[in-house]
Amino acid sequence: MNFLGYLSKEYKDERGREYYFDNAKFILITFVVLAHAISPLKSTMNTAKTIWTVINTLHMPCLILISGYFGKSYIKNGVVKTQRLVTYVVYYLAAQIAVSLFEYFVLGYKDMSKSFIAPRSSLWYLLCLIIWFLVLPYVSKLQPKYLIPAAFLMALVIGYDTKATKATDLLSITRAFNHFPFFLIGYYFKKEWLYKFRNKATQIASIIIIAGVTIWTYFNLDVIPSRIITCDFNYPNSELKVLNQVPIMFVNRILFYFFALLLCACFMLLVPRGKAFFTKWGSRTLQVYILHRFLYLSELEYKWYEPFLSLKGLVAMSAIAIALTIILALKPFEIPFKLLSKIKLTRFEKPDAQEVKA
Repeated sequence: MNFLGYLSKEYKDERGREYYFDNAKFILITFVVLAHAISPLKSTMNTAKTIWTVINTLHMPCLILISGYFGKSYIKNGVVKTQRLVTYVVYYLAAQIAVSLFEYFVLGYKDMSKSFIAPRSSLWYLLCLIIWFLVLPYVSKLQPKYLIPAAFLMALVIGYDTKATKATDLLSITRAFNHFPFFLIGYYFKKEWLYKFRNKATQIASIIIIAGVTIWTYFNLDVIPSRIITCDFNYPNSELKVLNQVPIMFVNRILFYFFALLLCACFMLLVPRGKAFFTKWGSRTLQVYILHRFLYLSELEYKWYEPFLSLKGLVAMSAIAIALTIILALKPFEIPFKLLSKIKLTRFEKPDAQEVKA
């Protein structure tokens, strides 16, 4: 397994960038693309639905947790480095326009969005990042022992809001609330905690747990509420098969948090720390996240998935998804994102009074 970097003793590059997090991000973005690719298959194949359910319970919570972890550099010594927020806003606006134009002119959708606060497709993640970084300088002043439980409580409560559902979800507010606890956990997370418990015993236990959750999922697909997992519906619209009495609906969200955090912990214990052949692609996950959506929308519109409605087809579709992830992570696809990232906040700021006098 040395080719993956498990036995490597070098954990950082010359700039101090840790291979571990790039490894984790690339694997997770591969899961994102894979989940979307096999999504049309899950209505006819229990195997596809099982993989989709387990992956969706893991990938976005873990990506958001890692985003929160890197949010530490957003506020340093009381100073907010707003350029990251500006870059997210620019990416979101550009992607929102691009996806809307693609849907209208290429796919022939006639309901092209005219709103920038109702994200198209999976752009909710970018919009949520903007919201979280906007509120982070304020909420981070609170003690985490109060803040994190409060975030969980708010997420449990919003599930009862009749307007907190996909059809009317402006600003992706439902997902912003439901996923915010993961962001906060990542923000306060210390990598030393992970490395302290990382050993062969915990890694073997992690593999057993992931396998156990996957097997349990396969035999309980009928009662697992996928809309709770995607976090974009309130409880009444989540098609709950069990725990569907109003007073206890929130338990579904608690169970989701439990399994999501459990899978996140297991996954993070298994990610290689050393440099792997895919490490270099882990720094370009955002471009994959945005660009793969055009292919996913095309897959749904043109029904490219129809030849893959079999076990062999599922394997083939998975291989295609992995290949596409690698292709979209290549440097040529980074060019438009680099150009957009050159839009700097300083260009629009007022000159300092002393500079004006000078």
